[in-house]
Amino acid sequence: MTESAKGTIYALLAVALFATLGTGFKMAVTRMSSFSVVVWIAVWATAALFCFIVRERRLGLIVTEFRQRPLFFPVAGAIGLGIQQYLCLKTYDYIPASQAVILHYSYPLMMLPLSWALFKEKTDWRAVGCVALGFAGVVVLVVSGGALGDLRLSIGVAVALATAFSFALFCVLIKHARFSVTAGMFLLNLFGLLFLLCLLPLYPMQWSISSTDMLLVAYLGIFPTAVAFLLWNRALRMIPTGRSSNSALLVPILSLLCICVVLKEQVSIMQAVGMAIVLLSVFLNVRLAGRS
Repeated sequence: MTESAKGTIYALLAVALFATLGTGFKMAVTRMSSFSVVVWIAVWATAALFCFIVRERRLGLIVTEFRQRPLFFPVAGAIGLGIQQYLCLKTYDYIPASQAVILHYSYPLMMLPLSWALFKEKTDWRAVGCVALGFAGVVVLVVSGGALGDLRLSIGVAVALATAFSFALFCVLIKHARFSVTAGMFLLNLFGLLFLLCLLPLYPMQWSISSTDMLLVAYLGIFPTAVAFLLWNRALRMIPTGRSSNSALLVPILSLLCICVVLKEQVSIMQAVGMAIVLLSVFLNVRLAGRS
C-alpha cells in the first residue's frame, strides 16, 4: 500500500471519529455547561496521549520535542486546541447553529491559501474546485436543516470565521512541522488545555460530575479527540492539503448520520442532496489523486 493510500485511510478514520463528537457533545451539554464539557474533553485527551507515550516508553521525547520547538507547541496548541475551542463556544452565543456550522466548515477552503502563503505548497485548480463543490454540499446540508437567516457581517459571523481560520491555521502548521506524532500531540493538547484553564475566571466549571457524564466526556476526549487527532496528524503529513481538506467535508455527513442513529432525528430530501454533493466532491478528488 502506498503512503498516499495509507494517508487517505488515516484521514477517513479520523473523520469518522470526528463525526461522533457532535452527537456526544450535544448529549453532554444537556447535562453540563458547554465550557465544562470542553475542559473535561481536553483533560481526558491530554491524559490519554500521556498514557500512549508511557505505553510506547518514550517519555523522553516530550522533553526532546519541546526543546527543539519551545515556541511552536505553545503557540500551535493555543491556536488549534485553545483559542479555536473558545471562539467556537462564543459563536453560538451570537448566531444560530445553522449559520455557525456553515461558517465553521469554511476551514477546509482556508487551508489551501494558508498552505500556499506560509509554505508555498501548490494546489491543483481541480482540487480547489473539488473542495469548493464539497463546501457547497455542506451549505445545502445545513441550510436544509433550518433557515439560513441573514449572514451579513456581524460579530457572530466574524467570530465564526475566526474559529474556522484558527483551526485551518492549526492544521497547516502541524502538517508542515516534523515532530513525533504522539509526543507532539500531547504537547499541543497540553498547551490547549492550559489556555482553557486560563479562562476559568470567565466561565463556571463543573468539576464534580456523575459517573455517566464522566464516561461520556472520557469517550469524547480519548477517541474523537486524542485518537482522531493522531490519525489526522499522520494523514496531513502523507496526503496533499487539497485531499485532506476535501476529506474534512465528510464530517457533517457522518455527524448527521450519527445523529439520526443515536438521537433518532430524521434526514430530509435536501439533506440527502447535500450529502450526495459532498460525496461527489470527495470521489472526484480521489479520482484526481489517482491520475496524478
